Amino acid sequence: MMSHTLLIKALLPALGLAALAVGCTQNTATDAPIEMSETSIVLPDDSVCQFAGRGATLSYQGKRLNYTCSENTGLIGDIVIANGTEITLEKATMSGTTITGSEPMTLMISAIELADGTRCFNAGQGATLVVEGKRLNFTCSDTEPMLGLVGDIVQEDGTFSVEMATLDGTTVKSTETKAISILSTVLP
Repeated sequence: MMSHTLLIKALLPALGLAALAVGCTQNTATDAPIEMSETSIVLPDDSVCQFAGRGATLSYQGKRLNYTCSENTGLIGDIVIANGTEITLEKATMSGTTITGSEPMTLMISAIELADGTRCFNAGQGATLVVEGKRLNFTCSDTEPMLGLVGDIVQEDGTFSVEMATLDGTTVKSTETKAISILSTVLP
């Protein structure tokens, strides 16, 4: 029987995603509880978007500026994550303190960095493992026991979280909700 890690490594090249399995790391220095904090979003042009806070801020066409990416770009309105790996957002252009336009974008989440420093990479589209009824969307290690992110990414007020599963082959040893520090995106 093929191990879970070998199965994923076999599937990735077929999906054109071999590079995603390289360099997976995990920070196991501490098992201390992770405090939830705001999540940064990295756009394909390497702009880092930070949560703008909960107070008064700019708006455009009724949509609130929720993230600032640079002095002349930000993200407005709701951020929607579908299928665990697809993110839809609206990038706004600004001039001083005025939003001058916006462009909706649908991107693929290529990598996730958890608050504890663990980096996880997109497991690709199509066939992958299902863990307790939830699709394995990201792999976080390529050694046993394997770590992966399953199911939907949940967001609340600038904070994103996801369920991490510890697997022994195809058997779930444990699951735990983890805070997301950084969502990295690429064009689909």
